[in-house]
Amino acid sequence: MGDEMYDNKHLNRAKNRPHIDLANIEELKKEVDSEKPAVKKEKLEKKDDVVIDTVEKNDTMEDNEGEEEEIDMPILVDDSFDDDLNFNDLDSSQDFYEDDMDDIVSDYVALFRASDIEEQLESISDSDALHDWLAPQGRAFQWLVNEDERMINADDPFLVQRYVLAVLFYATSGDNWDNDSVHWMTLLHECYWNRKVKGKNVGVVECDEDKRVIRLDLPETNLQGSIPSEIGLLDGLKTLNLDSNGISGTIPSTISRLTNLTSLSFEYNRLTGKIPSKLSKLTNLAELKLNHNDLSGTVPAAVCTLRQQSLYLFWSDCDDHGHVPAVECSCCTECCDGLDMCYSQIPLDDDFER
Repeated sequence: MGDEMYDNKHLNRAKNRPHIDLANIEELKKEVDSEKPAVKKEKLEKKDDVVIDTVEKNDTMEDNEGEEEEIDMPILVDDSFDDDLNFNDLDSSQDFYEDDMDDIVSDYVALFRASDIEEQLESISDSDALHDWLAPQGRAFQWLVNEDERMINADDPFLVQRYVLAVLFYATSGDNWDNDSVHWMTLLHECYWNRKVKGKNVGVVECDEDKRVIRLDLPETNLQGSIPSEIGLLDGLKTLNLDSNGISGTIPSTISRLTNLTSLSFEYNRLTGKIPSKLSKLTNLAELKLNHNDLSGTVPAAVCTLRQQSLYLFWSDCDDHGHVPAVECSCCTECCDGLDMCYSQIPLDDDFER
């Protein structure tokens, strides 16, 4: 099956690349500098019409002026084969690379690749979390460097996107997701991290022409944990649907960075805390569903101003039928009781045309 699917499009990827101790990158780099390795040149094969550049290692890592010489990274990713795969037909345990592939990554290239990736990720995530190997950020960092078969480099335009989706996976107990983890964390481009469930795609449902994720649907997938703040880095998102899971914690204010969002749905989870006032920055938002959670407080007036712009559906647990509502909301279109009933509050036709 694998041979038919790859159809001469499969990439030549390292099968036994060096494992990098991410806790000691700087110390390892110093060791490399002091060893001054001999001249070595590794010519990588041209295989299956995919060319991987040559990597050259000079006899010293520094020039005569003491300036560190840049290490040329091999080009390890060619996206052309992604489009030819019907990934919904693959078993999640399938071996995605050929048994006879050559090792193509040297210790030196692997080390400096890890260092460059670390530098990029430290600019977007808390450094302590990034170096906590039990935290979602640390686990995602480890995966990118030592486990991800796609082997992207620090200058890859999709590094941040891939990292954020990996953080989301680890932050919500991805190993226990339903639907075979919707093919998350495989070697394919993130735009193919999805699976058809009951006739609908679940996971990364849609990307734009630049391969930025614009629709992320993970309803009823058994997400357990919290939404990481890094979610706000998926700046192309238009739809974010995490309905009917076991997500706890608060709504991260960084979601306010997703200014392209038109639909945001977190209903039927265990979210706590207040609705962030920064959601008012989502001026393209048309649908907001926060009902059937454990949220509290008053919906900020700034968020209510969205009803005067694009927001025509706003659901929360603001029902006051016989008890004090969990959420006080003067602008919600639907108020729910947090159990199983919801009531229309504002006729949609009053202010907006659907």
